[in-house]
Amino acid sequence: MATVRAIATDALIEIGVLEPGDAMDAQQGALALTRFQKQIDAWAANKLALSLQARNSFTLTSGTSTVTIGASGATWTMARPDSLNTVTYIIPSTTPTTEVLIGQMDEDTYASLSIKGLSSSLPTLCFYQINLSNANGSLFFWPQVTQNVDIVLYSPQGIGVPTSLNTDVIGPSGYQEAFLYQLALRLCRPFGVAVSQDLVQLAANAWTTMTRPNTKPGLLGTDPALTAWSSTSTYNVLSDTGG
Repeated sequence: MATVRAIATDALIEIGVLEPGDAMDAQQGALALTRFQKQIDAWAANKLALSLQARNSFTLTSGTSTVTIGASGATWTMARPDSLNTVTYIIPSTTPTTEVLIGQMDEDTYASLSIKGLSSSLPTLCFYQINLSNANGSLFFWPQVTQNVDIVLYSPQGIGVPTSLNTDVIGPSGYQEAFLYQLALRLCRPFGVAVSQDLVQLAANAWTTMTRPNTKPGLLGTDPALTAWSSTSTYNVLSDTGG
């Protein structure tokens, strides 16, 4: 863990603007903070930079089909996600609690719904998009529920955009070097420093190290038509036989 001030100071030392032991002046600090804020905001648009998955639960009120999500004036208060990994509903009155997957629609599927106001006791589909007029997102559920239903949102979560030079910036292993070298790269031009190939390589290596644990390979599946229709059947890839 380090403050933005410490990271920015190290970045300016890295590109030769400061000497070890020097402190940033107010102008240097203001510029470094702005560039670091933009850096973290840009990372939020890249899923490889999002190291965690947040789980948040809310109640979808009977008669409601659309809710807003965000930190300011939203129906459901949380940090607005740019996307949702998974959305589920909890079957009412189940013990133990049972979650059921809600399918996510894309823009075309949502647009093709001819009766968007259809009602049912439980939702089966949803459509999420961020708003351009404010800092919230809108989440549409279909059909519109006729009872209160608990909804669970699983969303990618990254480093929050810092508000000051004294903000602590926390990330998993490998993030500190990425903070440093990526910021140093962004500070070269405004401080009139030529970008060295060494710095480019350090920044690239740090980015790779940071994002490697966030890379999730797809699961290898097998078409059911190629295997016997039995939960106890097996397939031998060496002999091309099933059992």
